[in-house]
Amino acid sequence: MDSASASVMLWRANAKDALRLERFFRQFDEVSFCEWQDAKCLRGVLVQKTTTAYLALDLNGEVVGAVLGGMLGSRGTINHLAVSPQYRAQGVGQRLVEAASADMKRVGVLRMFLFVDDANLAGKRFWTAQGFCEPRGETTFERDL
Repeated sequence: MDSASASVMLWRANAKDALRLERFFRQFDEVSFCEWQDAKCLRGVLVQKTTTAYLALDLNGEVVGAVLGGMLGSRGTINHLAVSPQYRAQGVGQRLVEAASADMKRVGVLRMFLFVDDANLAGKRFWTAQGFCEPRGETTFERDL
């Protein structure tokens, strides 16, 4: 683990962290953070037992990484993950994924999934390095409610 990563503390996010999460995720174009995902929405998500969320904090308590995911039955999803550029490639993202994965595994989740924008090549490399692969023969359908 790099010294920068070692100096980063993981904090389980709660409803009081909603605004910090919103502000952090909005900094990154590659994070598909919808306009309706504001602090009020996130507060509602963060109080659910099926949510896993962590902040990575530097020595000054500043957010340098975050992950937000959810669980439904035997499947879990990573909805958003971001790491500040100066902390990338130092294990922070991996630690966030491991923390969310441990939460999911603890409650019986057997498979995790996530979405990566086709143009996000760095994201694809990161998720492949974490052991994720693209599903074959599946098409995702979605709609806003």
